[in-house]
Amino acid sequence: MASLNKQQKRAKRAKAKAKQIRMVGRKPLAQDDDLGHLAEPIPEYTLAMFSKMREAEAVSRNDMLLTLLRELAFIIVDHPELLDMENADDEGMAATHLAADMLIDYRMWADGMDIEAAQAWLNEPQFITDFGIALDAYGQSQKAQEEQEEQEEQSE
Repeated sequence: MASLNKQQKRAKRAKAKAKQIRMVGRKPLAQDDDLGHLAEPIPEYTLAMFSKMREAEAVSRNDMLLTLLRELAFIIVDHPELLDMENADDEGMAATHLAADMLIDYRMWADGMDIEAAQAWLNEPQFITDFGIALDAYGQSQKAQEEQEEQEEQSE
């Protein structure tokens, strides 16, 4: 498992790239990608994340998005093979694509939406704005955590 500092650096890079493209630059899935993978068993770590996201969504969309970002950072560390580096310029873009795919899968899992409805939800201007706000909040919390760790190291 990567160190906490490395996890934070990865999350920071992913946040910067996601902020840069704001999910708008994401290529749509090909029609052949009918997301038949949802018919397959969903991995336990994904189900756990979806359950946490559903609980957080009961509070607010922002809480749901922050839960996604936090949980996804740990999932990527444990399962780096989920990042599709072939279809992304860098790790941050691959993480953004994974987050978008997870959000589509989540909406299909939570609400039984079809892929078109889930993609439309993901591309709503208000959702894109909310996602940007959540990314900023997540980045600030990561930065604050880094600063706290640096202060603790200096005081030792």
